[in-house]
Amino acid sequence: MPILYRTNCHEKSLVFAAFDPFVHPEKIEGIIIGNDLDSLLSAALLKTRFGWDVVGFYDYTSIWSRTFGMPDFVGNLLSGKYVAVDLDIFHPAIPSIGHHILEFQPDESGKGFPEQQYSLNPNFIRGIDLMTYRRKYPLGTIHFLSWLLGIEPVTDEAELLMWLADSSFINGQRFNPNVSEWIGGFFHSAGFQKVFQEVDTLAFETQLRNRILSKLEKIVGRTQNGQTRSRHLNITGFQCKWQDANAERETIGKVLEFIREITGWKTPNLPRQFRRITGKRISCRIDEIRKSFSSLESFLRKRSVFSYVIPSQRTLNYTIHLVLEK
Repeated sequence: MPILYRTNCHEKSLVFAAFDPFVHPEKIEGIIIGNDLDSLLSAALLKTRFGWDVVGFYDYTSIWSRTFGMPDFVGNLLSGKYVAVDLDIFHPAIPSIGHHILEFQPDESGKGFPEQQYSLNPNFIRGIDLMTYRRKYPLGTIHFLSWLLGIEPVTDEAELLMWLADSSFINGQRFNPNVSEWIGGFFHSAGFQKVFQEVDTLAFETQLRNRILSKLEKIVGRTQNGQTRSRHLNITGFQCKWQDANAERETIGKVLEFIREITGWKTPNLPRQFRRITGKRISCRIDEIRKSFSSLESFLRKRSVFSYVIPSQRTLNYTIHLVLEK
């Protein structure tokens, strides 16, 4: 079953001890991360704590894997030597740390799916699924890891950067009661609470724009549009997303260097070049799955799904046809 499945455990020591890569970091040979700011912040924090480097990216369509000095990337991935960070993976051997909604309803067995036995996800821990969607985890993976590993930002700029990840500050404005409940009912973090009380103010957005966003936009060389905007300055949740790891590797490195300057965390090494393993990402309506399959578990297995997320109450996105053979 997933890590601490539906236990509602919020004791850091117990959550830490339940995830084997944290207990035995020497077994891990690298991390695969997503393709945005939250993923890069999480990678920097894990580099600081465990010394892990980035061996690949996954954008929910393609895996961009290391090509040099890593003769058996797929073999290492499928034997649990890499941790998928800021990602939710549906595979029995791949440990992952993510925060998407991944269930329609409580599993009848009370154990969850075996393919998610190494999944560390706060929604799994608290038993939040499609039926309780409005209570879903509202912050970034970096918030979860920062709390769990006891490494919180120590400067105002670092706090601003963290609350930009996954548009967490906008969630704090739009979904205030839910964010408040997670901070008070799960994290019990005075540091998170302090910033949360400031996010819905003009002063916070002004500082975020002037001290963080303006610099990131120069590094990335573009602005990014989004459907979600902040209340006071109409700011979008700029996430530094990239599409091509080879073409944009230099920019990714510059963002990591910016993170180091702001937070003081270490910079993980990146592969010099990437090999692309491309799958197919599909979006479908949840009601269609329910009509055609006896359960979510049946759907996932019959379609040979590698990863999936439930981004809304009506939609499920999933990835198939990733050719991963040892």
